[in-house]
Amino acid sequence: MASVLLPTREWTASCAALARQLEPGDELVVLCDDAADPVARDPPTPEYGTIEIVAVGEPDGCSGKAHALAVGLERADGDLVVLTDDDVARGPDWLSRLKRLARAHGAASATPIFVGDGPVWRLLEPVMTGFGSALLCRYGGVWGGGVAFERDRLDEECYRADLERTVSDDALLWDALEDVYTTPSFANVVRVPGDVRSVRNRFTRFLLTYRYWLPRATLTLWVLTLAFVALALVAPVVAALSATAASAAAYRYLGVERRTWLLAFPSMLVLPLLLSSAWLSPTFEWGGRRYGWREKFDVDVADD
Repeated sequence: MASVLLPTREWTASCAALARQLEPGDELVVLCDDAADPVARDPPTPEYGTIEIVAVGEPDGCSGKAHALAVGLERADGDLVVLTDDDVARGPDWLSRLKRLARAHGAASATPIFVGDGPVWRLLEPVMTGFGSALLCRYGGVWGGGVAFERDRLDEECYRADLERTVSDDALLWDALEDVYTTPSFANVVRVPGDVRSVRNRFTRFLLTYRYWLPRATLTLWVLTLAFVALALVAPVVAALSATAASAAAYRYLGVERRTWLLAFPSMLVLPLLLSSAWLSPTFEWGGRRYGWREKFDVDVADD
């Protein structure tokens, strides 16, 4: 039996696609804030499996999603757990494939391909999607928007306790799970807003996740980006060709058919500014709330 945990306030097309893929014995636990949320007022009826709507209440000292998953894990009954989001583009066999991979390997994760149409996002897409997603896939990183694991592989009590005092559910799984299976053939497109404010919030949240879980690697990344800028000043043609070639290779590895890889050079040039901004101002908006994330387990929450 699989328990699928889905934090959401509204019933989206992605949620409907997920519900259609439930198999007999599966349960979909929809985790909303309170009974006034749209998804709680008009719950759907699946063809197979069961759906339960759980109002989790407001988070205190953690993100809304982390709190929802902590509550959902306590409620879930399945021996296989699937964590997912409400904005994932799913093929007709998305759930069955993820469950099959998790059964075969103990834990499996899809790889996110974040795409957007705004000029700001397009500029940063080679860094965020090309390099970021490719490294996540290559080294078995966990993406909380599409991950499944056998329950006995997780110290669940410890994981739930940590969820209630941080922001990133997937970063916690980096520590909690070993040998998570990933493959570039199982990637999910996630459409994101491309305006300045949304991109800044998303980038800050991503960077802080890496800063708190992989501090040395994050510092190394910042130093390397400064070195790249220095190279661009001395040998701009070499820097441009190197960044563009690496970006093209990353897109090819992931099977992403977008031409934004051509923007890899300017994307790398603005990266040090974004890294510095997120480092100096560790606040961001996510899901209607503003967070101040100052240490791995030090989170302030305010309604937006």
